[in-house]
Amino acid sequence: MVTEPFLQAEPALADLAKQVEHWRQTHPATLEPLPAPFWEQAVVLATWLPRSQVAERLHLSLIELQERCLAQQEARLAEAASPHPGFVEVTPAGFETPAVLHGAVIEVERPDGARLRLQYRDAPPLATLLRAFLEVAPCCN
Repeated sequence: MVTEPFLQAEPALADLAKQVEHWRQTHPATLEPLPAPFWEQAVVLATWLPRSQVAERLHLSLIELQERCLAQQEARLAEAASPHPGFVEVTPAGFETPAVLHGAVIEVERPDGARLRLQYRDAPPLATLLRAFLEVAPCCN
């Protein structure tokens, strides 16, 4: 459901704010920049909450948060537009070769051109797998 991540975003922001504050208290005299994992979490939260709210709560530069959100969005677009997307073969233990397989084949293509082809003998939990493949990743606000 779309509202579930939104409902989890507020508590996640509060938790991240505690972690960032703890980091700042344990690194008071350094000019060390905020570690990348904190920025990455902030960018993810900015997909569900207003950037200004995330920046204010974490005491971050709104401009830097916006730049990081845009960089992530551009990276996603470049990956989606790639003429040669990476291929990932999923082969669970005991999976037979396609020549021996006597099941079904499902092929799905997203609007961005990414394709998913499944061959199976016994029906796997397809709804979860297809939903994950077809979901469009949320962009930053």
